[in-house]
Amino acid sequence: MQAETRAAIALGTLHSPGAESFYRHTRDDFLEAGYAAAPPRIRTALAAEIDFLRGALAGQGRVLEIGCGHGRLLEALHDSAREWVGLDLLEGYLRRAQARGLARTRLVAGRADALPFQDEAFDAVICPQATLGLLGEAKLPAIREARRVARSAGRLVFVVYSEVSVAPRVEWYEEMQRRGLMAPIDWSRSGPELLITLDGHASECFRRERLEQLFADAGLRARFERLDEIYWAAEARRI
Repeated sequence: MQAETRAAIALGTLHSPGAESFYRHTRDDFLEAGYAAAPPRIRTALAAEIDFLRGALAGQGRVLEIGCGHGRLLEALHDSAREWVGLDLLEGYLRRAQARGLARTRLVAGRADALPFQDEAFDAVICPQATLGLLGEAKLPAIREARRVARSAGRLVFVVYSEVSVAPRVEWYEEMQRRGLMAPIDWSRSGPELLITLDGHASECFRRERLEQLFADAGLRARFERLDEIYWAAEARRI
């Protein structure tokens, strides 16, 4: 990372508006185009996430994915559970997920902080693909909702960007800018735990201590594992 980039990050403060408004204005194939632009280090981390989730979910019954997007992980993890439900805010993304033709999979439009499901409806709930860091002030409500819809002994799994993810994410966002997928990073509003672009993509990363407090505030205790350093994987249980 260049010196001016490091200096800009050091000056920022954490106040994330979330990325909902950004995603509401993206084209339906934005996610596919964005993943196609991922640099090698990000691609390695994405593969590590899939490997981790396969192990964490092996033999599960009914699983909810929060923020399923175009169904990339629903397809990759399909054989890890008996039944899947994928939830996303955007119906355009869900249509692209539907086109994958996945059996035993239901797709639902809804919000992470107001899940349209009954209490204890799932054997496991996952919120991967760094989705939690896109939610702004809805992070804690979303974690509480995940806890509510998971069975009392169910598994809750979150994958978020770690505090050392900034440099590869900057590289990724700059490549997406070159491809016309997003605007440049707004360094006046970005900080050590937050990158915001001029068109409103706001993505947080997390120190372990901050994650521990978030989960504790939601009535959960989490075990953490680094995935290729770029990600924290958190497996949470009710306290």
